[in-house]
Amino acid sequence: MDNFDLKKYLAEGRLLKENIDRSALKVVKYDNYEEEMDKAGPNAEIFALEDNTYVIDPNFKKYHSGTVEVLSLASEQDHKWEDVEDYFNAVVGHQNTFKKYPDDLEEIPNDVLKDEAMTYGEDYDQFFQDDDEYEM
Repeated sequence: MDNFDLKKYLAEGRLLKENIDRSALKVVKYDNYEEEMDKAGPNAEIFALEDNTYVIDPNFKKYHSGTVEVLSLASEQDHKWEDVEDYFNAVVGHQNTFKKYPDDLEEIPNDVLKDEAMTYGEDYDQFFQDDDEYEM
């Protein structure tokens, strides 16, 4: 990453720096995550990593509702992120996608939610059906 240009990255709107603080993420082991979650505050959530550690994101509940929905669904389905960078990149990517929609799940098209969720696997499409698929 010798040629990474943070100013250009921010200028392109690829990172919502007011909502995402990489340095606030904390990696913990399972045996002490409860104490760390208490310290992290009311907006925190915990996510599993492939190496059997966990990342605590103290700002999770402050993210766009679409990001919260998709990451929560992946976590509920036992998705494990490769490492903290993988989790961070997922947050940035989802925030980028959802920033053009109001921060209200009802205002985000199901196909957008489905596309974002399917980054975690094809089975995720079942959670976001098109509105006309519910009609009988």
